[in-house]
Amino acid sequence: MADLAPLIRVRKHDIEQKQKTLAELYRQAEALKDQRDALETQLAIEAEKTKDMGEEMLGFFEPYAISTRAQVEKIDGDRQKMESIIKMAQNDMRDAFAELKKIEIIDERRAEEALAALDKKDADELDEIAIDAFRRDED
Repeated sequence: MADLAPLIRVRKHDIEQKQKTLAELYRQAEALKDQRDALETQLAIEAEKTKDMGEEMLGFFEPYAISTRAQVEKIDGDRQKMESIIKMAQNDMRDAFAELKKIEIIDERRAEEALAALDKKDADELDEIAIDAFRRDED
């Protein structure tokens, strides 16, 4: 039977790379959230300032507000795309981890079978020695 240790190492490396990729995706999603929050906060601050300045400022504020809301909507769309990419990456990593576990279980079973075979061989040899010693004592 082939040694599965190299395959296990390759699979573990693959999972580590997938974890790094997933972490980067989470970081990007968080950056989008922070960017959205900053835009909304800035819009609220500017809206509050226009209340104090009067009606003539609404003409300047309205295009800014429309532009900011459009940016927020674009970020929301990007975040939805990012969420679907994250879900796919999670599923991919989950599948890779399941494959690794299958290989590790097979490797453990092979090791247990080899150990059991060795124990049986040792027990058979000791039984044979004991039987030979018994026969000698009988003669």
